[in-house]
Amino acid sequence: MSSPKISKKSTVENMDEDSMDNVPENADIVSWRGRSCQTRDTRWLALEKIYEKLHRPHFYDIGNTYINDVLDYSFTAKIENIGSIFLLHLFVTNRHEGSFTIAVNEGNDIKVDKKNGKAFLSSITKEHKFDNVPERAINYITTYSFSELDVDQLKDKKLYIAISYPESIGINREIIEDVKASHDFGAILSESIGCDFTIESVDGEKFQVHKAILAVHSEVFKAMLKDATAESLNNYVKLVDVGKEDLSCILEFIYTGTVKDLENSNWFNLLMLADKYDLKGLRELSQHALGQQLTTDNVLEVLIVADMYNSDDLKATAMKFIKKNVSALETSTFKEINNASLMRELCEYLVLLK
Repeated sequence: MSSPKISKKSTVENMDEDSMDNVPENADIVSWRGRSCQTRDTRWLALEKIYEKLHRPHFYDIGNTYINDVLDYSFTAKIENIGSIFLLHLFVTNRHEGSFTIAVNEGNDIKVDKKNGKAFLSSITKEHKFDNVPERAINYITTYSFSELDVDQLKDKKLYIAISYPESIGINREIIEDVKASHDFGAILSESIGCDFTIESVDGEKFQVHKAILAVHSEVFKAMLKDATAESLNNYVKLVDVGKEDLSCILEFIYTGTVKDLENSNWFNLLMLADKYDLKGLRELSQHALGQQLTTDNVLEVLIVADMYNSDDLKATAMKFIKKNVSALETSTFKEINNASLMRELCEYLVLLK
């Protein structure tokens, strides 16, 4: 059994009471008292009375998955308390010898649905591969760590952990990696191979690109490039709100799926532009990057931008940072916040969790 590793710090976000239920009605949920769940259809692990369990260190059965009526996998959780940190170690027991891959939530960020009494871990998942495992082996998957503040938010809630079996349909991992590599189009961007469109930044930098690739990644670009539009007819557009550095990052993301210079990119600008041009992946990357670069000097600015662009995860991360670093409220930015709703939400958060 592998040694558990403690994950990063967690964030609690309260979901809007009118939000849609995160668990579809027809989803298969692994729960100790739930109905039989088919392995191929599994979507969630549900831990009931999680608040009580986290205060009582022990091994707890979560539930099983099946292939028809044959037991396939069993899930358990081990609870540990180290000082004021609450650890949840997740394990799986395979009932058949062989190799398998399981994807579960990565990180400890929590979304709380007060209305429905549910809590969900971050939507980001990570694959865990187990090779040539003997029958009935207990396999360590991952560890989630929670603070006392997090655990208090879980009172009277059921905790849901997303789960899937990425290779259950028989696709070889090497094939998947080859496909991913073949979809990195950075070379044809940098070498201007087969370009049929020009994008110019506000400061005059021109980039040779491909209409089809832009249209696939953005509904905004797709609408811009329809047959009858001036941009499509002229094979040219000037983006009057995008500088050359930001445009370079946007195109790098569209063509490669990432931005290499994470540290020096202007993530404030990129978040706003990702929202405007409907680049969902870049929006998520921008939120993550800003959340990792929080300081007492910039956290209030991040909070304002997160609120403005409905970036709920980033907003929750910023608020928790402020809670732990109240000196951030002494900056000039705090006095400049003129959004009464945001100020009230921040004050209520600081008072409620005091």
